[in-house]
Amino acid sequence: MHRILWDLGGFQLPTYGVSLVVGFILSSWLLKREGNRLGRDGEKLVDLAVVTLLISLVGAKALLIIVDFDYYLANPKELLGTLRAAGVLYGGLIVGALGSVWYMRRHKMPVWDTLDIMAPFVALAIGIGRLGCLAAGCCHGIAYNGPFHLVFPEHCDAPAGIGLFPSQPLAFLNGLMLFAILLWALRKRKFPGQIACLFFMLYSLTRAVMEIWRGDEVRGLWSGISTSQIIASVVFVIAIILYVRLGRKK
Repeated sequence: MHRILWDLGGFQLPTYGVSLVVGFILSSWLLKREGNRLGRDGEKLVDLAVVTLLISLVGAKALLIIVDFDYYLANPKELLGTLRAAGVLYGGLIVGALGSVWYMRRHKMPVWDTLDIMAPFVALAIGIGRLGCLAAGCCHGIAYNGPFHLVFPEHCDAPAGIGLFPSQPLAFLNGLMLFAILLWALRKRKFPGQIACLFFMLYSLTRAVMEIWRGDEVRGLWSGISTSQIIASVVFVIAIILYVRLGRKK
């Protein structure tokens, strides 16, 4: 695994950051094309994506601090380290969604329609970002020596020299799968908000299942249940309720 993609003396280019940037650029480019195809303003959609990304980063880091609050309270200097960490993805998704709604209302963009168009490309960006996790060794799996197991070297975040479940490649494939499903559903949607709700339903369900094979404890564990699984359960229920209500309203 290559945690540092490029090392020039005092300057290091982390693979994780490159993966996030590549995922964002590719997703934004496809978002603009799809928005224009649907008769929307592609440029405004990309502007919204940039704002959402920045707000999401804040939310992801904030939830990381909340989950490990005792650790950061005892080691306040480590707060600076969160500038290099991606944080907890669910924090980014929730805060990013709220921030994007604020931005859309401010710029008079139809909220549910816009969220529908963005949903497939958010899934794609998340999936590509997991390749950065693979390079860094974060978000690693449990001890596992079955097919496709991974063994990380010393310089990664994952335990070195032992077989681990391929959680990062699985999350990458899940992102691609959700992207394909949501893009197909977008072109057949029956009411505004359908695809956004479907995204939260599918992502929370698949994320809760994939958490079973995660082995990193930094994500927070509560009697064997991770923070992400708890949030996924709540998000899944809310998404179903919204899906039904929006469908009936239509």
